[in-house]
Amino acid sequence: MLDKQLLTTSGLIAFLAIGIVTAEARQAAADYNSAAVEGTIEIRPDLYFVYGGGANAVVRVTPEGLILVDTKNPNPEISAALLREIRAISDLPVRYVFNTHHHPDHIGNNQTFVDQGATVVGLEALTNLWASDGRTQDIPGQPTVTFERDYSLSFGGATVEAHFYAPGHTGGDTIVHFPDLRFVMLSDTVGYARPTPGINGTNAAGILTLYDGILNLEFDAALAGRGPVMTRAEIEAQRSKWETLLGRVREAIDAGATRDDLMSRTRQGDLGWTFNEGFYGQLYDVLQAD
Repeated sequence: MLDKQLLTTSGLIAFLAIGIVTAEARQAAADYNSAAVEGTIEIRPDLYFVYGGGANAVVRVTPEGLILVDTKNPNPEISAALLREIRAISDLPVRYVFNTHHHPDHIGNNQTFVDQGATVVGLEALTNLWASDGRTQDIPGQPTVTFERDYSLSFGGATVEAHFYAPGHTGGDTIVHFPDLRFVMLSDTVGYARPTPGINGTNAAGILTLYDGILNLEFDAALAGRGPVMTRAEIEAQRSKWETLLGRVREAIDAGATRDDLMSRTRQGDLGWTFNEGFYGQLYDVLQAD
């Protein structure tokens, strides 16, 4: 059983003084952008996430072994720290690894678990991007089981589903769903580390398709690449913001906005976003080509 974490953040002194540290308090104090692995938080029984040292890594415990989603930045110290956090959850081996996209902070230590007998499962597009991206092509641990759009695994009494709905943060974003626990892993489709989502203008044109796919899943808890656990309502709110922005963009274009002035004619400040001219230029090109 995972021991309670001891936090020193000043905002938690009152909790610590009486020996109470809730999951919500741990999430509020967590440094999700730390370069080092910081700790583990229980989402619900048999489901945890490890934060820091790269993207959030999700651990699903089953009687036959563990399912791991994302493996953080490629680094021996991060790999060792991730292993320690996993061993504090369970002594069982990692049997399957899923990656939500191909960036180094999500796939960096796959090979550590492959060397221990794990199978890596991944989207074909993700695997192709991994092999062609100069930042990742030399990182080992690519998927050996691939799928085109949808994949389902039954293992140890648990079910894990992986889906591709549309490009988001990358062209290979994979949504990983644990239906029995009503939980979904969102890749970097939802931003936390920075207010403005990490979505380019080309992919933004189809972002509602991605969100609709996510919201068609049964879940009440969600996790992005960085940040705390979110509710379904928070994901719905993100979709609503995208719908508002895209509606404003189309209205501006219909009113005569050009590629060069689309940004200045589209209100986004009330959404808390600061997409740049390049984003709006890309989005303009896609919408005009439709």
